[in-house]
Amino acid sequence: MHKLLIVDNEKIIVDGLVEYFLDLQEELNLDVFGAYSGKEAIRLLEKTKIDIVLSDIQMPGMSGLELQEETMRRWPRCKFVFLSGYDDFAYVQQAVRGGASNYILKTEGYEVITDAVQRVLEELKEAVRQDRFLSNAKSQLQQSLQLMQKEFMEDVLLGDQQSLRNLRSNFEQLSFKLNCDEPALLVIGRIDEWRDITAPSERALIKFAIQNIAEEFMAPLLRVYSFAYEPSRLVWLLQTKEEPDTSDAEENRKHALRFVQQTLADIQQACKELLKVSVSFAVGGTFGSWDRVSERFEALKLAFHLGLGMRKETIFLDAKSGEAVETAPRQEPQPKPVNGQIRMLQSMLENGERDEFVRLLAALLDEADEPGPYRDAVRLEIALSLAGMFLSAINRWALHEEICRSIDIGMLARLDVIHAWKASASYFYRLTEEVFDVKSNRKIDQEQDMITQIQNYVDDQLANDLSLTKIGEAFGHHPYYLSRLYKQITKVGLSEYIADTRLAKTKQLLKESELKVSDIAKEVGFISEAYFYRFFKKSTGLTPQEYRDA
Repeated sequence: MHKLLIVDNEKIIVDGLVEYFLDLQEELNLDVFGAYSGKEAIRLLEKTKIDIVLSDIQMPGMSGLELQEETMRRWPRCKFVFLSGYDDFAYVQQAVRGGASNYILKTEGYEVITDAVQRVLEELKEAVRQDRFLSNAKSQLQQSLQLMQKEFMEDVLLGDQQSLRNLRSNFEQLSFKLNCDEPALLVIGRIDEWRDITAPSERALIKFAIQNIAEEFMAPLLRVYSFAYEPSRLVWLLQTKEEPDTSDAEENRKHALRFVQQTLADIQQACKELLKVSVSFAVGGTFGSWDRVSERFEALKLAFHLGLGMRKETIFLDAKSGEAVETAPRQEPQPKPVNGQIRMLQSMLENGERDEFVRLLAALLDEADEPGPYRDAVRLEIALSLAGMFLSAINRWALHEEICRSIDIGMLARLDVIHAWKASASYFYRLTEEVFDVKSNRKIDQEQDMITQIQNYVDDQLANDLSLTKIGEAFGHHPYYLSRLYKQITKVGLSEYIADTRLAKTKQLLKESELKVSDIAKEVGFISEAYFYRFFKKSTGLTPQEYRDA
């Protein structure tokens, strides 16, 4: 919906045009305002975005041309249509130079004015479609591409299933240099110490320099993608440059793996000499598929926290490679980490992604049924992590009272996850359904409460300004959002509801009161008796007096 402001120092002209365009409000999708001077218009423009100004060009105090200049400072995309009683070429020239869309003589009538406003509306729609907007969007996309690539790859490293399912489309849309159909080698880096570098900007520069040094060494043989994922951590994903379908592709990958293993020491030394920082690396033992990259990521992170991996200037090679510059003792098979999955579950819970949440929860709970020496520990970690996540959500969103009507959340502290895992898993499924149900019901209740409050406000303010802008201000929401929300829920437009309410109140007052018709017009919010008559007759086929006498 666009906003039209009509400005003239002659009240009869403003009221007449406001009434006229209010009749066309639904047809033209316009919110209509009136002002009787340039200064009054400026006060409105200070707090409300206006799309079209229909203004007299010669007004006392502030002329239409001065109003245009002030308006364009506030709302540069606003379109002006000037009205004048004088066919003065000098005024026309000045108006056009200022960006006016049209210049109309007042004597030309409502139809010409309506045509001019409709043309401006088309200009506004066309402006949205113009290539320059797409061009700007593409430029901004390029600027933010690196950030979007990083966010997407972080989701992949966390094992986000939606990201993995849409791997191909995201690789294409985000212009990755890597191939989603080919395996990748994972390397993670750690800055062991920052020396005396404390400023975030300087640390960011050091990380960027380390990425550049690594790419300089590895780019001759490999396609390289890297990003910083924690304050002192870096990730590299590498693929061979040769065509993947060649007969010696596997041999090429083995050579590339040896190349990376041997080159990391050179990168480490370059960082120490050029940047004065010590860096450690952990590299995967094979080029692996993308659906397993999160497991390799967690395994390599774990290497930095155990044994020799905790030392400075470590280069850890996954045991599968059989080669190492500095090796860590072989570990027993480790349980799958769950912290990444818990973070994704928390995000899905906050965003209301119910189906995705249930699927990931099922996968997580099923992992605890897998045999192994750490099964009890995994069950305990999953249960405690889920309990913390649910309790945090219940407390932050104040769901305690509603949840406790259907389920005992105290059970979170009494679950026997070691001996009764299936019962514990069943409890988490029930709690999931309950939390999502309460959130959904609250949304419905809040929306219905909003509709009721809007309707009550309309009833109470019927004699006053009921423009969408005014209603938006009253409820602290954007007027377009309120209008869309109202129609989505009630299937009736908000402007239509206001008109129906005014009509119903008018009929009641005509039948049940002795008020004059002119007083009734004011009582139900019409700015002039003439417009009130037109509105009533158009709605009922009768004049107000005919309806009263019937």
